[in-house]
Amino acid sequence: MQQPWEVKEKKKNERIIKGRDLVDVVFSWSVRDVLNSNLYKGKVDKIPNTFQSSKEYFRSFVNPIIEETHAALLSSMGTLRRAPAFKIWEIKPAKDFKPPKNLYYIVTLQTTSDNIMTSGDRKLLEFNDLIAVTDKKPYRIDDLRCSNEPYLLALVCGVNEDNPHLITILASKPIDLDEGNMDTRKKGKGVKKSISRFGVYLTNMMTNIRIWTALHPDPDGGNLKLISKVLQSNSEVGCESCASCQENSQNIMPNHIEKTLRSFKLNSSQEDAILRCLEAKNCNHFNNIKLIWGPPGTGKTKTTSVLLLNLFKMKCRTLTCAPTNIAVLEVASRVVNLVSESLKFGGYGLGDIVLFGNKERMKIDEREDLFDVFLDYRVDELYACFLTLTGWRANVNRMICLLSDPKEVYQKSFTEKDKRPPFKKFVEERFSKLRTDLRFQFSTLCLHLPTATLSFRVAERMNQTSDLLRTMTVSNVLRKEDENDTRKQDCVKMLGSICDSLDLQDYIGKFELKTLCLDNALLMFCTASSSARLHMSYPIQLLVIDEAAQLKECESAIPLQLPGLQHAVLIGDEKQLPAMIQSKIASEADLGRSLFERLVLLGHKKQLLNMQYRMHPSISIFPNREFYGMRILDAPSVRVRSYEKRFLPGKMYGPYSFINVPYGREQFGQGFSSKNMVEVSVVDEIVSKLYSVSRKTGRSISVGVISPYKAQVFAIQEKIGQRFDGSEQFTVSVRSVDGFQGGEEDIIIISTVRSNGKGAIGFLSNQQRTNVALTRARYCLWILGNEWTLANNKSVWRQLVNDARARGCFHDAYDDESLAQCIKRSATALDDLDKLHDNKLISFENSIWKVLLSNEFLKSLEIIIDSEINKRVMSVLEKLSNGKFQQDLETENLFIQQDIDEGLSLFWGIDIIKKDNHYLQVLKIWHVMPSSDVSCAEKCLENHYKGYTKVKIERCRYICYQGNVVVPMRWPIKSCLKNGMIRDVSRSFALLSVVDEAEETSEAEECVED
Repeated sequence: MQQPWEVKEKKKNERIIKGRDLVDVVFSWSVRDVLNSNLYKGKVDKIPNTFQSSKEYFRSFVNPIIEETHAALLSSMGTLRRAPAFKIWEIKPAKDFKPPKNLYYIVTLQTTSDNIMTSGDRKLLEFNDLIAVTDKKPYRIDDLRCSNEPYLLALVCGVNEDNPHLITILASKPIDLDEGNMDTRKKGKGVKKSISRFGVYLTNMMTNIRIWTALHPDPDGGNLKLISKVLQSNSEVGCESCASCQENSQNIMPNHIEKTLRSFKLNSSQEDAILRCLEAKNCNHFNNIKLIWGPPGTGKTKTTSVLLLNLFKMKCRTLTCAPTNIAVLEVASRVVNLVSESLKFGGYGLGDIVLFGNKERMKIDEREDLFDVFLDYRVDELYACFLTLTGWRANVNRMICLLSDPKEVYQKSFTEKDKRPPFKKFVEERFSKLRTDLRFQFSTLCLHLPTATLSFRVAERMNQTSDLLRTMTVSNVLRKEDENDTRKQDCVKMLGSICDSLDLQDYIGKFELKTLCLDNALLMFCTASSSARLHMSYPIQLLVIDEAAQLKECESAIPLQLPGLQHAVLIGDEKQLPAMIQSKIASEADLGRSLFERLVLLGHKKQLLNMQYRMHPSISIFPNREFYGMRILDAPSVRVRSYEKRFLPGKMYGPYSFINVPYGREQFGQGFSSKNMVEVSVVDEIVSKLYSVSRKTGRSISVGVISPYKAQVFAIQEKIGQRFDGSEQFTVSVRSVDGFQGGEEDIIIISTVRSNGKGAIGFLSNQQRTNVALTRARYCLWILGNEWTLANNKSVWRQLVNDARARGCFHDAYDDESLAQCIKRSATALDDLDKLHDNKLISFENSIWKVLLSNEFLKSLEIIIDSEINKRVMSVLEKLSNGKFQQDLETENLFIQQDIDEGLSLFWGIDIIKKDNHYLQVLKIWHVMPSSDVSCAEKCLENHYKGYTKVKIERCRYICYQGNVVVPMRWPIKSCLKNGMIRDVSRSFALLSVVDEAEETSEAEECVED
């Protein structure tokens, strides 16, 4: 294993791979290293608050980012079975293949339908994907083998734009290309050979490689002006105004800017924050970093978008970054809407705004409002305008020729042998097509070209020419010069003027168009990671980082070093959630801390947005007091009586309530996360009530359900299912606290989960997480929790319970009769489930069949959590255990569907278990689920019966009657051999043909009562 601090110098003649040192560290890890969660324990120092030099600053993040990369790879091993796997058709050494280090290969991925893929969004491998090259699709760690190598990693360092199935990889070890590792298959009349290899996606290293590159800047260049400003406590950072600017009156804003700000009806704190940033932008005496503190609901996004609109009008070249694509899209959408309202014609001016990033991850296809500013879309549109033969200039010249001398054009368009259409028809068709093409191309150029390359005068002339062409007919084209109608002559002059005025090449390729758009844009939007693309572009004056408190400080180092950058504005709230960190070691080293938070810790001044517009005052008062020292004012709009909305009757369902849910029980769910099924049932009951109100009244209601625990989120999602998906007026969103940051709904229900006698609440005690959860609701916030557990923990939750009691907002769930019944049913059902979990093979009194409960069946009961349904299920099981099978068993299917009540069915079948040297038939209970959802039971059976022999499957189907009662069969163990394994069990088991095997039919079969 290579040590994290070992950084080797790049050789000049090597292919340049950014972050190569980090890649080499990853390649140095063995499988054992990857699986060792403590690999770097004790080797990752805590990131300090201040730094003596930029070198020390960058070095402090190196080991934590290596550990975080290690944690991401370790995490991928846990989901190896579900990892996308791509069949490799061909591997060959690349031109720059040079052992032992530069192991570059050209890889062709199979493109046919039998290319193995698992479920998921990934259809292709992407740049900087880390993959494992294996002999087969892996289901466990031991399957990560390639020839004699136990573990072979590769980094995707190139993807062919025209053929994305053709990639270049850098391998950690040489790949065996021996003929013995080839597969053959028929293709047409011949036989094709392909290498027997798979590329298994593990993780994408793009962001960490970009961070690594930012942490190792070019010693001979680079812009470290702003980095040097944040090394230590600096009174200049975040200060009110520059003294030199004040003396020279340079910081006085023009009247029209202040007038513009007033038109947006901003409050004084918002106006002041924007003005301070605009003043800093004009300062040439030193580099500024401004902090805008935006607590929940204070109009942070509105403030940011108005600031950017003013920077746009001031022609200030600005980059706006955020940690996530969602945050980038939100602020970009707001700015585009504001700018569009002020445009004069044809969208001219939008070409100065560029949004760029990964199209799939941004889900741009779902954001029609951003099509016109998204870089890839823009380049595609412009590319068609700059083709040599069919581009705008070629069409302008054709139109000039047609208008000037249509007869000459007609003559030159045909050879002597060609059959010519009538002259008038030819002119009419030619003019109509050219007019359509030119009007579209002029519109595209006005919309997408930056104003630096297309002046307002030329754009206006294009618009006028387009209008003129629209009014012309073929008669105007054919008519000779007419003093009374000069449209034809005017059009020719205007077209010629446009050609002369627009100094752009006739043909521009896509790469050059991307460069043109980025280099001349005024406002650019992307994630902080994607800003790495701008390090070779024209200088940028100002950087705005939205949601800055959620961005790792080392990641903010990417945009902070952009060429020409003089000033930065960080907008965020360190009282809300920080960046997500996978590694506990890296988290303890403060890798997740943002630059915003560190500067606040050092005492840098921040401009507070002090008025909230989201929450009813009953909701806002507690977080305001606990987290913001009562510095946040409630806006007049939330203090009016009409803002208090009642959705359900009773004081419990007022604007703010803590609802005590007793008798809950903590359980471990997915990934050792906690869940509380009693609270799940209470949430479901409340949501169902709200839905009934919405249906009866036609009232639009949006509900958010928040829990800090993923297992609880999953359990609530399963319980609620898709019951409300078809409603336009009623929406339910169930997410974790982290997933809800930045979101808001009419009603928020918080499920705190924890319910124990110790007062232990785990990471629920995190104040930032609590703050986010408590500040998402507009009208109603209902908190579900166990009073005793929360009040006996020395955390903010004790204060919350006591505050709710003092304000008369504390309620017992038993005060609501429907909730009381729900809790009682759930608690009883949980007790029943505990008994079933303790003994999955059960026998009823005087029964003749043993009943085997599957894990899936127990999970399905857990989701339902209803003691009444449990009773019905157990009643059916008791009848079945007495051999009273009501269904027709003369079928080839291995499972039977039996109704429990309306819409709910029990899925069961006959299975075989070992008992006392015999194989014994038992009843296997698979699921309780909606009757329509048969596919889930089929899938479960398919997995279960894959390893059964044909004879064993036949014995599962075998039915023995004694009178009207079905009795279980048994066979000696020695009769069940291990041959005839079934590898593909069809969903319809009726298609299986079971053939008796001579050596097995000789065994005597016994019909017994067990």
